[in-house]
Amino acid sequence: MTRFESALLQVSTLLSAMSGVIFLAMKYLMKSEDPFSVLGHPWQPHMLATHVIVGPAVVFALGLIAREHILGGFLSGARRRGRRSGASTILLAAPMILSGYFLQIVTGETSRQILVIAHVATGLMFVGLFFWHLRAVAVRRRRASRIAGAVLTRPTP
Repeated sequence: MTRFESALLQVSTLLSAMSGVIFLAMKYLMKSEDPFSVLGHPWQPHMLATHVIVGPAVVFALGLIAREHILGGFLSGARRRGRRSGASTILLAAPMILSGYFLQIVTGETSRQILVIAHVATGLMFVGLFFWHLRAVAVRRRRASRIAGAVLTRPTP
């Protein structure tokens, strides 16, 4: 995975998660002082717009790394640190993405509530596992560089 692909995925995931959580808080936790307003906060539509615009960047970034990083990792068969967290993250991506897209077109109240719950749950788990995966990969790289450094600096007999 290139640095650009990694940066795009990390930044878009972070922005999508932040805008989603902020929108969620504004919609469901805040109450307007105006009794006739349907908005919990005046910026609520802007947070939704940000989330809807940034979401496809996450999908695009996942598509960029799908062949080399994701499929390559599965097909290599190597047992590495971060493999389970990566696989779990990818398994959550499909329901998160699909529920997000269907939320924009479904009009039935019950269907929308089910999709909201599915999108929030899979989205939060996706983000948590994604950043756990980044941590696991960083630990693996640090450990490998320490081992390589120890081998290179070991005195010869």
